[in-house]
Amino acid sequence: MKKPWKSNPFAGFRMPVFSAAPKKPTERVHSHFGETQNVQEVWDLTEKDAYVDQQGRRRLPRFLVPAIVFFVLAVLLFWFLPGLAMQYASSAKNAPQQVLAPDRIFPDTTRVVCVAAANIWSLDDIKSPRITQVLYNEPVYLIDAISAEGFIHIRTQDGIEGYMKSTDVTDNLDSVEPNLHKLKLIVSDISKNVKSDASNGTLLIEVMMNTVLYADVKSAGVYEVSLPGGGYGWVGSSGVIELGVRDPVEKVGVRYFVSSVQSFVDMTHLDHGLTKNGLSVDGLAYVSASVNGVKLPRTMEEQMAAGDRVDLSYDAVTGILNVESISPGDLVFFSDPNEPTSAAPYEMGICTDTGMLIMTSKSRTTLRLFTLADNASLESRIIAVRRIFT
Repeated sequence: MKKPWKSNPFAGFRMPVFSAAPKKPTERVHSHFGETQNVQEVWDLTEKDAYVDQQGRRRLPRFLVPAIVFFVLAVLLFWFLPGLAMQYASSAKNAPQQVLAPDRIFPDTTRVVCVAAANIWSLDDIKSPRITQVLYNEPVYLIDAISAEGFIHIRTQDGIEGYMKSTDVTDNLDSVEPNLHKLKLIVSDISKNVKSDASNGTLLIEVMMNTVLYADVKSAGVYEVSLPGGGYGWVGSSGVIELGVRDPVEKVGVRYFVSSVQSFVDMTHLDHGLTKNGLSVDGLAYVSASVNGVKLPRTMEEQMAAGDRVDLSYDAVTGILNVESISPGDLVFFSDPNEPTSAAPYEMGICTDTGMLIMTSKSRTTLRLFTLADNASLESRIIAVRRIFT
């Protein structure tokens, strides 16, 4: 008996045909399975513009921080620091100040000449012999005061002792203290006027060649100078030598010395005088050498030992003096005509040119030029010749 037919649910279904068997799932992921991941490479945000955006948070404007910094700096610069500086200055001003006074070089016994030229006598009597003169603003050292007679006993800076009028000096030393001033001036003209004003002032005093003044102000051709006893005056810049307060006069050539000497030809003679109002040949040598850089003693006796000795030459046949052996600028000393054998100097001359000397006139009233050729007696009386400019 035939079994009854049942329909097949897979009837007509065709199975797909594969050319090769598929890989197993384990074979597909095998090459990446178990590899270690570099967390920093995967999650690092340093080289990426990645950030977490926090919703709801307000950001500050970018210009706000620089503005705040600028404001703080402005407050410090224009308010805080000036106030601090003013407070410091006020405290410094109110604090006791220690002012260092300039060093003074002259002792309290010093006196300063306050006249154009003051006489120094051998005794406290104007009838006694005059030893020398001291010039305006020159310091002298007080040895003793003789107030009853109006004289003081003094010593000059170069060691000469004598007597002078007490009214010719002051005890105010400010005008001679170099550390109180900026400039030193030496009068190189025959004289200079000191006035009360720089332009049209009145005459305060006429100062003489070789006067030393100290100045603090220099302006358009004039100096403001300190005066003995206090106060100030003005002097023109021409005819003065400007120096540092400690500097000496520079030594110059002999022709400048001769030029200074010749400016006093025909001036009035005064025994041991130093100025155009009256001077001697030794006084002329002293002031003229000083303004040209050579320090000479004031007295004729000491000048005969100054400088270098000059050996005279004479003609071998006639025995006449070779005048060319005496050069311009040389100091020539003569013996007393009444004592021809004496070695003490009686008078002197200054050579201004070959064979020519400036000497005291025979009447002893002026300084005159003499030639040795016209005054044969002078030649025989020469006892020394000294050369102070070489």
